[in-house]
Amino acid sequence: MMRALARPLLASWFVYGGVRDALEPQGRTAAAEPIVGPLLKDAGVEVPVETLVRVHSAATAATAAVLAISKSPRSAGVALTGLAAVTVATSAPFWRLPEGEERDAALNEFMKNLSLLGGAMLAATVGHSAGHIKRKQAHKAKAKVKVAKAAEKAKAERKGK
Repeated sequence: MMRALARPLLASWFVYGGVRDALEPQGRTAAAEPIVGPLLKDAGVEVPVETLVRVHSAATAATAAVLAISKSPRSAGVALTGLAAVTVATSAPFWRLPEGEERDAALNEFMKNLSLLGGAMLAATVGHSAGHIKRKQAHKAKAKVKVAKAAEKAKAERKGK
């Protein structure tokens, strides 16, 4: 029960932030530009940082949605961990700012992102609950019996003709 509630709660910020930044990437682009821009230039890649922000944001929202509905929770958790790590590394470079309110706000944003990274890492390590797995196995066994009965019936009908 806790996992059923925890996954959507964790995913909610990633979905919200991902959709927001995909539609309005200017804020994230401004924060990421000083870090990502030089890396792209050194690598000889000519892609606008804004495009990368949009793609990253859309991928984050989509991956978080998968986590929220508990489809492949470990895979979604691993993907979300990678996406969150990029966000942590690029979104709030508080260390570049002078002491003051702006630096404090950036440090707060950094710590929030770090916490979300930790949550994504936890999601990557915890799959479905034992009860979910047991129900899924029971469903598969029931389906297997149904198929076997249908095959027997078809075989009997062929013999009878």
